[in-house]
Amino acid sequence: METPLAFTFCCLLLLTPQGLSRGYTENYNYNYDDASTYQDYEEVIEDAPNFLARSQTFKVEVGQSVIIPCDVENAGVNKLIIKKIPSNGGREKLISVGSERVIRDSRIAVDGSRLTITDTRPRDAGTFLCTFEMEPPIQLKHTLDVQFAPTIKALDPPEQHVPKGSTVTLECRAQGNPEPVIRWSRQESPLPSNLPTEGNTLTLEGLDHHVEGTYLCTADNGIGESASAAMSITVDYPPEIITEKTIVRTGEGDTVELACIVKGRPSPDVTWTKDDHPLPDTDMDTKLYIPERQNNSFDSYTAHLRPAHAAHAGYAAHTTAHFALPHATHRHIFTIKNVSEKDFGAYVCIARNNYGQKEAVIQMTGMPESPQVTSTPTGGESTRYTLTWVTESYYPITDFIIKYRRSHLGAWQTNQTMVLAGSWKTVSRSVEAARGTHNTTTNTTTTHSMVFTLDDLDVATDYVAVILVRNKYGWSDESPHFSFSTKKAMAVLHSTSGARRVSTLPTILLISILATI
Repeated sequence: METPLAFTFCCLLLLTPQGLSRGYTENYNYNYDDASTYQDYEEVIEDAPNFLARSQTFKVEVGQSVIIPCDVENAGVNKLIIKKIPSNGGREKLISVGSERVIRDSRIAVDGSRLTITDTRPRDAGTFLCTFEMEPPIQLKHTLDVQFAPTIKALDPPEQHVPKGSTVTLECRAQGNPEPVIRWSRQESPLPSNLPTEGNTLTLEGLDHHVEGTYLCTADNGIGESASAAMSITVDYPPEIITEKTIVRTGEGDTVELACIVKGRPSPDVTWTKDDHPLPDTDMDTKLYIPERQNNSFDSYTAHLRPAHAAHAGYAAHTTAHFALPHATHRHIFTIKNVSEKDFGAYVCIARNNYGQKEAVIQMTGMPESPQVTSTPTGGESTRYTLTWVTESYYPITDFIIKYRRSHLGAWQTNQTMVLAGSWKTVSRSVEAARGTHNTTTNTTTTHSMVFTLDDLDVATDYVAVILVRNKYGWSDESPHFSFSTKKAMAVLHSTSGARRVSTLPTILLISILATI
């Protein structure tokens, strides 16, 4: 049978894409008895789908649930398709078609036009597309932002040994949503004031033991708990040495400990020499030193030290040198038993490690120590002055020398002249024959107290004196300069006995005032 032309045309029209996408419904009435007659044509247009929700951004913390709404009206026979574009820019993923879930993830459920995600994870973040694939497409976009607590990772080794004076940069990397802030701190004490407290990196310059320790980088973004990573900095440095005494005074038959305090990293090897010859290891010992008073800054070594084992009582630790004490410091001891004269001399303590070498010299001698004057500076007699002093010597003092002279006043007088210092005068005596001397020793037989009176001094005059003493091994160093004066009240009496007359009352008042000084 031959197909009518009008029927063929209408069928082709229904098969065109425009006809499909616009939802045409076409009713045709044909009089098949008369194919040439066109009776009626009617076109009906259906409404397109319309989303009821607006585009939104959903912010949830990891582990929470979220509903992505794709509510629509007039969907008709068209199927809703939901897709996801990952936030990291990955490939687009198909989530569901109609009520059928395509993605294999049990946490995701599709109920009509709504997508529910339970127990959200960071990978769920992205852009969700509610789509009807028509021409043109009808689409609704939602954004899911999954916030999570920070994690942090140190990009440097957990422990670093670095040379003193070098520069080190510590670096950390953090992840989290929102973007975390990284803050720096030090476990043992506050950061040095010149260092920044925020940022991915921390640079330490001119390293020494004051800045070593464990550094923490901490990430925080307000979600959950903050996270930290630790990096330890240990500063290696050459040896440093101080001696408990630079001069040790002793005598025959005594037992002596020569001690030097050593620190360094790595821990230095210590040896002893005398006259450039190494000394036997059997006479050496090492003790750990612990400061009695220790502050956090380790700024100075104050001589308040206590050995782990008791030291020789005659050689207690003392020093005025600055010597920091970070971590372990050791007392290295060389012991000499039954001292003889041949043992006197210079002993050298030598400390070595990978970064250098340091030496300290201890002089062991039988000669006396420099005297220390103990008398009062103001004399009580007009033309005499009595000097008293003490000195340390293992052997008896046999001789002494006193040198003295008038002091230099250092000021112009009213007659435009300057009083100059007098020349040195010397008194030399043996202890046994010295007139006016007295020598006593303590029960330790090392401290000697002595006294001598200087005669024929000027009235009311300032003097300066130094003293030396000798035992059988030689002379001591000079004592520190000691200033003293004869009785000054007599100067007023002498001035009033001259040819020039002065008022009696003022003179008496002046004498009274001076006598009370």
